Amino acid sequence: MSSSLIILDALPSIGDFYAHYWNKRPFLVRDAIDPIVMDGLITPDELAGLSMEDIVRSCMVARQDWACKFGPFSEEDFNTDEEPPWSLLVQNVEQFHPDTATLLRAFNFAPRWLMDDIMVSYSTKGGTIGGHVDSYHVFLVQGQGARSWTVGRDHILDEAYIDGLDLKILKDPIVGDTVEVTSGDVLYIPPHFAHEGATLDDALTFSVGFLGSKLSELYVAYGQYLAEHDALDHRYVGSGLNATSAGFALSIDAAEALRDLLGDALNTPAFLEWLAAFFSGSSNDDIAAFSERDNMLSLSAFTEALKARTGLIKPAYVKFALIPSSQGTYSLGFEGETFDINDAALAVVLSLMKENAISIDDTPALLDHLKFLHMLYNHQALEFMDRAT
Repeated sequence: MSSSLIILDALPSIGDFYAHYWNKRPFLVRDAIDPIVMDGLITPDELAGLSMEDIVRSCMVARQDWACKFGPFSEEDFNTDEEPPWSLLVQNVEQFHPDTATLLRAFNFAPRWLMDDIMVSYSTKGGTIGGHVDSYHVFLVQGQGARSWTVGRDHILDEAYIDGLDLKILKDPIVGDTVEVTSGDVLYIPPHFAHEGATLDDALTFSVGFLGSKLSELYVAYGQYLAEHDALDHRYVGSGLNATSAGFALSIDAAEALRDLLGDALNTPAFLEWLAAFFSGSSNDDIAAFSERDNMLSLSAFTEALKARTGLIKPAYVKFALIPSSQGTYSLGFEGETFDINDAALAVVLSLMKENAISIDDTPALLDHLKFLHMLYNHQALEFMDRAT
């Protein structure tokens, strides 16, 4: 079925998004992002500076021969006045530039727990990384400058690429719809829809990606979790074996018993707790998980600060994953850790997940969960909002 690009008047509601667009159809929204948010996004010079850091994943792509060079870069790498068109791509920018992370709040209708990163690309006029297909959902937010995008009308599952390149660039031109985008425009592209962008003026593009895990990644990660918890890591001891499994023969009954053993490991409260932890982790392994802030507060100092200031806020770059547990409570995942919370704490967490500042004036229940909030603060999940802010 053809899924030609549709132009919407505004970003879709939650219901419309999942009914008509998620995994189904690309769309474009003009001027979708608040200009105040756009003004705070990372600049080309800041992006170049970020790409010089060891912890940051980045690459540069030359349009002339599709050569791809990986960072960290130096100032000399950006002396390109006489060079052909090129593009700089930097991943996980939301982790390093908090104002860019506020862009995520525009996409609360999408599953934020599946958010992979905000990748930012800067391209000189004529720059492109060629026609390609992604396995993830992406919202392409145009920053400064202008770009032209061609988007395919159907899923492609048997794509053919140009041989001998570091990048996966489609061999054949994309047959689809072409649109020009400028600052604040948002283009949604579902997985496996071919697309290609061409820079009309030196431009920044913010790619907000939502990526699901492969089954192999889920199995490996959960297996590692089981290995770290002896009480959950049950050994197969061959219960129920009979003469049909003698020698080298593995009976159907034995195979089914092994399948049941694997299934039993998934049908436990521990699996739900692990899911919350798994989906709250960073996609960049180089970023320290569940790290403490440099200037930690004691519980008493935290309490005093909470009473003296406007309140607390969860920054947009902080990733939570909330899931109901099989025991009637909830598991909150943050930075690969899981915390059990009850209904009373849930109300506070839901307020924080709106990413607006909350105070003891409007949310008195904050004082009932000081130890929990104190722990989140000291691990950089929450920040104070001063009265002057």
